[in-house]
Amino acid sequence: MATVHLQRGQIIFREGDKSQEAYFIVSGLVEISINTSHGVQSLAKMGPGEIFGEMGMIMDRPRSATANALEAATVETIEDDEFEQQIIQRPDRLHVYLATLFERIRKTDLLLSTTTNATVPLITKAKPDKEPVYRVKLRSNYVATSEGHLPVEKTITKLPFRIGRAYFDTAVSSLARNDLSIEEEHPYQLSRNHCEIDYEHGHFVLRDRGSKLGTWLDGYHVCVDAGSISCPLKVGENKLTFGNQDSPHHFTITIEELH
Repeated sequence: MATVHLQRGQIIFREGDKSQEAYFIVSGLVEISINTSHGVQSLAKMGPGEIFGEMGMIMDRPRSATANALEAATVETIEDDEFEQQIIQRPDRLHVYLATLFERIRKTDLLLSTTTNATVPLITKAKPDKEPVYRVKLRSNYVATSEGHLPVEKTITKLPFRIGRAYFDTAVSSLARNDLSIEEEHPYQLSRNHCEIDYEHGHFVLRDRGSKLGTWLDGYHVCVDAGSISCPLKVGENKLTFGNQDSPHHFTITIEELH
């Protein structure tokens, strides 16, 4: 394997390029995106320990997505004859690879099957001279009738921040990529892979991950069946309900611009 150091914004490969190797991220952050009828859509933001670029290499097909470094990053290149030794035969890397692969397939399927990605328009602003800094907090608003639900209060420090129903099957849960897992009993309001909070194009967004019932955001339904899988979050307080409108899972996301 060769080690490559990437600068922020550097394109690693573009959609349609010839596939020659896969990449293992040592440090930094890499974004995977595709072109759709709705424009460029982000599939994933990947960090240390994750693998990308392997599908085109394995199938000997052109790149199906574009990869670029969101920040300075270091990656190791993996040739096709090294893939089994470096990934398949190493349980630590194989586990991360499978979880990443499932999440990528789920998101690609959503983007290609949804008629519109966001029917609520994003508010555009002139690009500031200096990127703003935000504090994002997530807080549960469980009431007395919601017995058994533990209170949640988190400061979100990584994106995307994934939310879903807790897995009780340990064999399956090891492949889950949730940053917040909420326990509940049947009938379920949350899906195992419910939604995520992310930042793209200068805005925080709530994005559905293929949930059955979706999420209500300030009265707006974010769900595949509703024809929208993402919606912008505003600076200030955002009221969320995971599942149906009468679900007990009421949360608040507070976004504070520090400077």
